[in-house]
Amino acid sequence: MNRYLPILALPLFAADTIACELASFEQLAADSPYGVTMVSAEVTDDGPGYCRVEGQIANAENGESRIRFLLRLPDPASWNGKYLVVGNGGTAGLFQGEDRVQIALRLGYATGQTDTGHVRKGADDWLMKEAELGRVGPNYAAIQDFAHRAIHLTNVVGESLVDGYYSQTVEQKYFFGCSTGGRQGLTAMQRYPDDFDGIVAGAPVFSLPRLNMSQLWAAQQVVALNATDELLTVPQLSALKNAAIDACDALDGVEDRIIDDPRLCSVDPAAMQCAGTESSLGCLSEAQVDFVEAIYRGPVSAMGERIYAGRVPGSEGPPLSGGMAGMGAMGGWTDLTSAECPNAAGTSRCDLVARAWYSNPDEDVVGGFSIDDREDVAFADSTYYSRAVRAENPDVTPFVQAGGKAILYHGWSDTSVTPITTIELYEAMHDVVSRKRGKSDLTDHVRLFMAPAMGHCGGGDGPNNYVQPVLEALDSWVSANVAPDAIVTTHDERGISRPWCPYPQVARLAEPGLDSNRAESFVCISLP
Repeated sequence: MNRYLPILALPLFAADTIACELASFEQLAADSPYGVTMVSAEVTDDGPGYCRVEGQIANAENGESRIRFLLRLPDPASWNGKYLVVGNGGTAGLFQGEDRVQIALRLGYATGQTDTGHVRKGADDWLMKEAELGRVGPNYAAIQDFAHRAIHLTNVVGESLVDGYYSQTVEQKYFFGCSTGGRQGLTAMQRYPDDFDGIVAGAPVFSLPRLNMSQLWAAQQVVALNATDELLTVPQLSALKNAAIDACDALDGVEDRIIDDPRLCSVDPAAMQCAGTESSLGCLSEAQVDFVEAIYRGPVSAMGERIYAGRVPGSEGPPLSGGMAGMGAMGGWTDLTSAECPNAAGTSRCDLVARAWYSNPDEDVVGGFSIDDREDVAFADSTYYSRAVRAENPDVTPFVQAGGKAILYHGWSDTSVTPITTIELYEAMHDVVSRKRGKSDLTDHVRLFMAPAMGHCGGGDGPNNYVQPVLEALDSWVSANVAPDAIVTTHDERGISRPWCPYPQVARLAEPGLDSNRAESFVCISLP
């Protein structure tokens, strides 16, 4: 079932807007304190039709930023009065989130996007900048733009241009992002609590320094396994996934390859160890058993410090495709089947941290960094980049006090960003806000939805077609104060629908024997 609205034939641009011309927007931008330069403005009949506007922000603080932004402004007859800023993925460097933009345009939203202040040209050299005496150090302006400033200014500048174009004030301002975009949403809640009336933040990379440490640690485990010529194969990953399904799938009362809470079960890799001359296609060597146990456990230092949470049962993959365009191939443990880190193109996470932490693309981060060295960990935690990109503050009281609403979500089969840390942050938010404002106050404003068997921002065996229903749920919450008690999502290839439930609730059949492919057969309940 496809919940997306059909593309409508809409008239282009009634007379009560300013002209969709560069000069019109240059006049609007002339008095901006942020150094706004308009680049283009033109009518396009792409999709529902809109005025496409591009510009650049120099930023009032130091004028060193070059934050590109893109606005798409529907015909006023179809505009819903709302402005949606769409987030980025990875290290950004271009306009992203096109699937969300197209859905939002069909729903009547004006939309904004940003490249976060740098252009992606392969290796992440934007993280570094030559300073005095030829020394290379952090690119402070670009890092701050990527960390928080670009989304904030795209919201502020974009709103003023939207107001001017329609000659009326925006009614609601929303943000929707996943992965890096999820971090951007949390950053807005924490740094700019008045920026958005509603925020959707998925699979947030809010603890990026620790995620990067875990990626280096995993690369080191892969290199060690590769030294014995025993890298995991795709058939072995499939066998691991099937073992997880066998152990966990039926716990929710439905056998459908969907695990609704992997924390309730476990996989014993030792039970899969090869016996004698058994083929390794469906079993593991002793070294592979140790490796898989370590991946489930996650990086824990010799001193017992957990650097980052491990991967959960059901995430092993390779998963089914589907979900957000361009995201279906993501997920599974396929990143653990290659020992190439860093790579020649300078685009892996190993290359990223060499530039982000050390300002040196030649730094041997795989061979030189260790989670067992307290100084290494302290250094990685305290670099300029690491301090800038964190979004770990659980005190979202100012956002709650401002009346903001936020939907957080995370796929249970996500291997790019473990879902465990998002749950931990949400529980910390609940503790902090409850102490300050009362027990129910966080859930009156912020709710987390866990997506069973979904990968990173999409894909996987579980329902993963969610953009429109989540956006509609947020709008109902903000506009009509109807809090989402469930969000119905679909998996179009499998022909199933299922409610996402607000954490800690889970979906269960309302009665035995009901059709488990239909969302209406389920209710959200709290487990004992």
